[in-house]
Amino acid sequence: MQLKKSAIGLSLLATLALLFGGWFLYQKIEIEEPIRAEIGQMQSATLSHFHVSKDKIQIDLKVTNPETFPAEYRNLVAKTEKIAGNKQVAIVVANQSEAMTDIWKSGQFVFTEAMDLHQYSRIPSLIEEWKQANKLDEASALMDDANIYVYLKKGTEDFYTIIPRSEAKEVTARG
Repeated sequence: MQLKKSAIGLSLLATLALLFGGWFLYQKIEIEEPIRAEIGQMQSATLSHFHVSKDKIQIDLKVTNPETFPAEYRNLVAKTEKIAGNKQVAIVVANQSEAMTDIWKSGQFVFTEAMDLHQYSRIPSLIEEWKQANKLDEASALMDDANIYVYLKKGTEDFYTIIPRSEAKEVTARG
């Protein structure tokens, strides 16, 4: 019994469409939609960009309420990592205006020193100094057990960054 080439070609095409269509549908329903729903529930940030690839999930957020963002961020990280399985999750904050980034970079040395020396109580006074020196409308630093969250704002320009705390890299000041 000889099969026609067109029947074999159509069968192969249907199999590939079903296979890749199923994978695409799985990505959409089991990964992308639950993560979008989590982000949609956030009161402190909005979604700027979202991309799911074979081995990575990229989420770009625009922080709208810096005071409540840390708690929602921790919740989003936990739920996203559970949904993502073995995919790498990268959550990036999109609040990075050039003017505010320059202010951040100008004081980053002292900030990093306070972190490396485990002198977290210095950080609020450093942020207040930046606020006064640069005439910022808002400047704040919040901390939890995993990160330090820094927010700077002047007019419509703002900057938000998340600095991971790493116990292994930190040095304790002596004396």
